[in-house]
Amino acid sequence: MLYWHAGERLYEYIQQGQIADLSELYQQEKLTETFQPAVISSISWQNKIYALPTSYYQIGFYYNIPVFERLGLVKPTTWDEFLGVCAQLKTNDIPPIFIGTKSNWSATAWFDYLNIRINGLTYHKQLLAGKHSFLEPKVKNIFTHLKTLIQAGYFIADHQQYEWKQGIAPLFRGRIGMVMFGNYAIQDFPQTESAQIGYFKFPLFTPQTTYVEEAPLDVLLVPYKNKNKKLAEMFLTFAAQSENQQRFNQTLGIISPNKYAQINNSILVQQASEVISNATDITQFFDRDAHSDFAEKVMPLIDSFFTLADIDDTLLRLEKIRLEQFQ
Repeated sequence: MLYWHAGERLYEYIQQGQIADLSELYQQEKLTETFQPAVISSISWQNKIYALPTSYYQIGFYYNIPVFERLGLVKPTTWDEFLGVCAQLKTNDIPPIFIGTKSNWSATAWFDYLNIRINGLTYHKQLLAGKHSFLEPKVKNIFTHLKTLIQAGYFIADHQQYEWKQGIAPLFRGRIGMVMFGNYAIQDFPQTESAQIGYFKFPLFTPQTTYVEEAPLDVLLVPYKNKNKKLAEMFLTFAAQSENQQRFNQTLGIISPNKYAQINNSILVQQASEVISNATDITQFFDRDAHSDFAEKVMPLIDSFFTLADIDDTLLRLEKIRLEQFQ
């Protein structure tokens, strides 16, 4: 068996004919009723199901409740409200947003969310597949929004020197207002003080009412040439059970895709789970939804944009990579 990822990483193996079709198992065990439709969609190819979901994590915002309460702030739901919160924090000499771009994924998560919020999931996936030019106005709009945050000084200074995990301590100490990362970080929160941290999803753009969430999904796969497929399917049935998924993911501090395995999670994990449950779809992460070679070249450029904030140069470099990769 293989412990792997959903998204393009999964589809590459399916197209190569290396992964067994599990559709019959899903029908026999009624597993499609166990997982959210958005999850089933992420592991399906041409109406067949190829993986068993084990866990996923939702990328969202975690904020310091005492700081927000002291300044009379409420967690934002729209982009304009989010900008207002950032401005108020900055006025009170509190860096609004921690980001550690030394961790390669942090900057790209902002790109992903702005793209799926502004341009939609279909466009996002097509862009990552090389079907749109990075010189299109829709892409420039993403970087324009990012540049607004950068120029306003809403991100911490010297962010390129920090890893994502280094944001946890200043978040608890109230030295920053908020940070965006996956709920896997909750396992590193001081449990005696975790009640002072709140959560909200990436803000929507008015007048959005539906949304897609960034929630990378981990899965189990059965190789096509597995000589013990029946035994493998027995294990998958075991791994799909709510009580087993609950124990596994509670230990990891992340979310089970099993709808019935959320009982004993922490409040923050439950809130993130509810956000995913109400999403119209989920996307993976840039390096899981794009071809690996493409992602490895694109992500460092997005990192550097958070330091240089040069839109035109960044777009030209990204487009050059796209043309080299796909044409």
